[in-house]
Amino acid sequence: MKIGFFGTPQIGAYCLTCLANEFEVCFVVTGEDKPAGRNRTLQSPEVKRVAQEIGIPIFQPVSLKDPEFIKNISSFEVDVFVVVAYGKLIPRELFELPKFKTINLHPSLLPKYRGAAPIEWAIINGETETGITVQRINERLDAGDILLQEKIAIEDNMTAGQLYEIMMQKGAELLIRTLKMMVQNSIVPLKQNDDEATYCGKINRHTSKIIWAKSAKEIRNLIRGMNPKPVAWTTFRGKLVRIWNAAIFDGEISLLPGRISVYEKKRLLTGTGNGVLEITEIQPENKRPMTGSDFINGYRIKEGEGFE
Repeated sequence: MKIGFFGTPQIGAYCLTCLANEFEVCFVVTGEDKPAGRNRTLQSPEVKRVAQEIGIPIFQPVSLKDPEFIKNISSFEVDVFVVVAYGKLIPRELFELPKFKTINLHPSLLPKYRGAAPIEWAIINGETETGITVQRINERLDAGDILLQEKIAIEDNMTAGQLYEIMMQKGAELLIRTLKMMVQNSIVPLKQNDDEATYCGKINRHTSKIIWAKSAKEIRNLIRGMNPKPVAWTTFRGKLVRIWNAAIFDGEISLLPGRISVYEKKRLLTGTGNGVLEITEIQPENKRPMTGSDFINGYRIKEGEGFE
């Protein structure tokens, strides 16, 4: 089977590597090089770097509707387009080009969590189960027919980064299985029930701000969902503080939302709207992440202080 691959970040790069070991990947379409870091030097998408290593032709179009671009990729006469976190909607004139049309890997159990950040939102919302879906693309966001799905359990301490790693491995495996079944004509597409659809938006700075009036469980889920990026944040003594990890404290202590208490001289506790959190990994502004105990020792917390 001949494949045209669309993708940009790490999960796309991993899937591309796996697919190239099983099929003929004729070309890659990825995002544009973008400035990054303090020096704002141009950096290539991870998918581009993998494609260069393998020796696959690369396209980085500004517009997917560019006639010259469409002409170029049409000349490869591939059997299917595979999309993994490309970042742009594929127009109809493209997704209907190949014999087997265009398939997309989405990290949720569609129709739940259509949209930009299903991994993060599943954890933020306290889900205990999610999954991955291979679907056939149509003109609506993540609404195409389901080809294959696989469930994934979300463990209580799992972060978004850890779930992302699982999604990469299982996603690549599911794509390979889907493509092999497509060749054998052994897949029966399943239409999504739009009445069961839920949507999730992009993650931004507002999303990752800790609201201490929420419950300890809600805040802990937010912290897990924002790890490793953009990382949940709050302020302390007027400066930004990132919270990387926290646990629900089960002792007999009551604290107002955001107020800090030092327990047993080494445990950093914070009140919430319902329950108490123990902050186990914290990163003050312009410093590296540290334990709650190191934060206590370094900042000599006074009675009545808190996070805002």
